Amino acid sequence: MHHPRRLSSDDAPVSAYKELTILPQPLAPDALPVGQLVSKSSKFNPPTLEDRDYDDVGSRWYKDVIVFDSKSGRFLQSLGATHFIKKPEDGNEAGTIEAPEQYVRLLKDPSASLKKALESDEAKQWLKENPEAGFVVGARIVTNASYRRAGLIDRGNDNWEVVREVSGFSTDGKRRDSGLEVLTNSKHDVVGVSVRKILAQGGGEATLGEELDTSYWN
Repeated sequence: MHHPRRLSSDDAPVSAYKELTILPQPLAPDALPVGQLVSKSSKFNPPTLEDRDYDDVGSRWYKDVIVFDSKSGRFLQSLGATHFIKKPEDGNEAGTIEAPEQYVRLLKDPSASLKKALESDEAKQWLKENPEAGFVVGARIVTNASYRRAGLIDRGNDNWEVVREVSGFSTDGKRRDSGLEVLTNSKHDVVGVSVRKILAQGGGEATLGEELDTSYWN
């Protein structure tokens, strides 16, 4: 179950309130800029988009409870800033992301931005070579984020209270590293993304299709 987050003031654009799909692992902003063209084998940053094409909506605090794969460490699901969850399936664990600042960068008009992104010959050629492609229309960026495992306390009726681990011990008393390994070499991390399918048929004008998953960054 997803829990919507309030990102800023009452006059924030409606699109800023939607949940962005969590990335398998956070990335540095320059590795996943909004407006990027993406395929399974290639990424392209169009040179034609400008600052006026974007909106940034932020807040002073960010918290998220996540589910991650115990073996690979990959993030699987965002549960929002909730205190109680269902116990994750075997092989998965709960964790937390906390950051003193976050903002969501969005394209003001994704369809118009796609048209503008494809104005250059380089972008047109890239799309010809990558027909199965997506367009990054939004991203959530957090500042100085902390990533930790979470302890779970059984409160009954399949409700488990999320307790952020702050020491080297889990709630069962066993010693382990409470931090999650996230290496972006950046003060700012992209933790969520919205990517739309690019529909290009018969040499006509490209349009945007459905929301895609994060497999471009797996």
